[in-house]
Amino acid sequence: MLEHIKVVNQNYHMQGFTSGGGFVYFSFTDSLVKTTPAGTVKCQAEVFGGHLGDIDYYGGKIYGSYLGNALPGHAWDDWTCFKIYVFDASDLRVLNVINMDICDEYKRISGTPADTRGFSGIDGVAFGREPGTGAQKMFVACAMITGEKYENQILLQCTPEGKYEKEYHIRTGNTVYGIQNLDYDESSGEFWFSTYGKGAPYQPEETLYCVGPQLDGVKAKYHFSSPYGFECLGGGRYYASLQDGVNGHRTGTAYLCDAAFFENRYTEQQLAALVEGE
Repeated sequence: MLEHIKVVNQNYHMQGFTSGGGFVYFSFTDSLVKTTPAGTVKCQAEVFGGHLGDIDYYGGKIYGSYLGNALPGHAWDDWTCFKIYVFDASDLRVLNVINMDICDEYKRISGTPADTRGFSGIDGVAFGREPGTGAQKMFVACAMITGEKYENQILLQCTPEGKYEKEYHIRTGNTVYGIQNLDYDESSGEFWFSTYGKGAPYQPEETLYCVGPQLDGVKAKYHFSSPYGFECLGGGRYYASLQDGVNGHRTGTAYLCDAAFFENRYTEQQLAALVEGE
């Protein structure tokens, strides 16, 4: 059995997790859950009207990406807004909602002659060091369409207060919906991100990526599934993710592993058996 934390009975699937201040936090599509390291739920907050995504802990707060639901009759991913929700880590009340103005602009020009990349949305959120200066910044991941779908990942660098500063383009080749989870390894200075797994013959086998401190390209990639959450704990230790159940009764799991574990090409079914010690 692998050491793990499990959250049960959620409406929709797990989007990410993070830890800080002696607690672990899990985001699901419409909820945020706070647990002890042993998995005891301390409190839960509901998020309405949209899609809560990946989260990160910083300065006693939880930062989560948020996509407003599409209007009636629109495609499911025709998001109406792009925001960062800021929660108090102690009781999960909403402290602030940051509008991602740069993403509003991306959507406005998406697919026009002025911009052929095609903005998709945001998901991964991580606090890390700015290349060259070491200043603490908030990084938000978004996917752009260039030829093959979601092959060019963009990390938006913002101040901790959410003001856009600049962006980094990371070419991965085709992915499934782009970055789902983003995290920063304080011990190595590396950024890590995960994507969904292969669902069509033209899509890649690799779904976990490591990017160096300069954010200038992929350093390593793995055929390893962790699309529902990924966290760097430092010193070569990580929390990877699994989920099961159906909508209305979703279960999300964060399990402890090391980098050598990523070399194993386990299926999600095999990973679930390892976590449970079967």
